[in-house]
Amino acid sequence: MPERFEVYSVTVEREGEPPETRYSLSPVGSARYAGRDEPIGAEPQDSGAGEASQPEPAGVVEAPDGTVPASLDPPVLEIPGQGRVDLHAVIGATEGSAENLGHLVRWRPR
Repeated sequence: MPERFEVYSVTVEREGEPPETRYSLSPVGSARYAGRDEPIGAEPQDSGAGEASQPEPAGVVEAPDGTVPASLDPPVLEIPGQGRVDLHAVIGATEGSAENLGHLVRWRPR
């Protein structure tokens, strides 16, 4: 039986910027954005924080037995015999491709 990991999405909004969707393996959210770095296009000296929506289930990733999370945000899995896999490419959230992992990792969006 494959391992299953719930993936959550959060929308981050900053004044004057388009909304940005972030993905995580953690359902924990907050009233203000508290990610690993600033949203795309943010000014480093801007003291205003972005507003983040509550995490919502985005889908489920199925991976081989023994797979464990290597990072919650960004969502990265450690797959036995394959190494670390950034789920952004698997779920189509970036321009990267994960076609070569199709036989190992399956994305089931909600």
